Amino acid sequence: MTRPLKRPRFVALDSSHFVNLARELHAPDGATRTAALALMEALMTGSDVLVLSFHHFQELLVYGDARVVAEQIRVLEAFPLVALVTNQRGDGVAGSIFDLQVVEVLAAFRYPKATPRMVRDAVRSGLFRLTSGAEAVRVFQRELPLLQPEFVRMAARSRKIVAIAQSDFTGVGHRKVSEFLTGGLHAPIDIQRNLARLGAALESDIRQHGDKKIPDKGAVSAAFMADIAERGRALEGSDNPGLQILAWSDVDRDEITPDTTVGEVSDWAAFRTKLKQMNEALNLPWRELKRGVSESRIPSGIIDRALKRFRPRSAEWKGSDLIDTHLACLASYCDITFMDKRTHEGLQVARKKMKELDSILRRVEKAKNTRVVLERLANS
Repeated sequence: MTRPLKRPRFVALDSSHFVNLARELHAPDGATRTAALALMEALMTGSDVLVLSFHHFQELLVYGDARVVAEQIRVLEAFPLVALVTNQRGDGVAGSIFDLQVVEVLAAFRYPKATPRMVRDAVRSGLFRLTSGAEAVRVFQRELPLLQPEFVRMAARSRKIVAIAQSDFTGVGHRKVSEFLTGGLHAPIDIQRNLARLGAALESDIRQHGDKKIPDKGAVSAAFMADIAERGRALEGSDNPGLQILAWSDVDRDEITPDTTVGEVSDWAAFRTKLKQMNEALNLPWRELKRGVSESRIPSGIIDRALKRFRPRSAEWKGSDLIDTHLACLASYCDITFMDKRTHEGLQVARKKMKELDSILRRVEKAKNTRVVLERLANS
């Protein structure tokens, strides 16, 4: 009698675990090397399949030590089978959070009544593409001299994004949008004073908490406020600046209720900016798409919101938090997802507060070293 095929168990490691694994395979301590080799064997010969995304390579290949990068490449090449997040371009590169969200958005649009869990289930069966570790690495290795500077630029951009997003320099997120939908602009001198005040608050936050790798924290604040000022100048002559801002944000007036806050509209606007980019690939009717697919209907959106609310704040706002969030979104689709301590803690707290999160998350774990990863896999 033919035995039914056993579905593989998809396992996602945090980038730090790959760094540890590469290092521990050459550790002077025999017990450490043995545990690292045992983990390699477990992931190669059992039913577990390692999941890789673009963001794993983004972090691993930008490491400052060329020797460490080479070791990590050798580790990945050794796996006979890995699962890549499917890239929507079909060019063989591991997919990113963008590729994941494209298929989530498409599923949510096709099934307007689908819950986030139903969206997850519709997406999961086709999310991963099986290949060898050597093939997964080859496309990156071939273009490594060109990719590494680009990864460095992406990391620098992530630091700026996190620094600005973490700051509450405006202090108006809690206020009702309706307050801003009547009346015109302040006098030019008042606008300049307000912009100067906001710019100073943002710069102070970035200098105090921004990622230490940001070389010129004042320049980050200045560039952002210059963009705000430019947008403000475009409002001159507008009969209703508030409505104009809503239009720029792709938010319709009839979506605003008496209780809608500035923070909510800001979140809608940020998601719809991403949604427009996704729609370049999907080519769906825009009004129906933006009204029918909110961030709260897709699993990755729920995870992102949960971490914004519940991940423990740190004294330093590191750009790596952005990639940690992207990798955490795999937790809806992998059987086991290992993540850093703060991200894991944030999701554990959020699960008690957000019922929709608990409905989409699979097993999440943290592990300080290779030995603990091995133990977690063995005890499941």
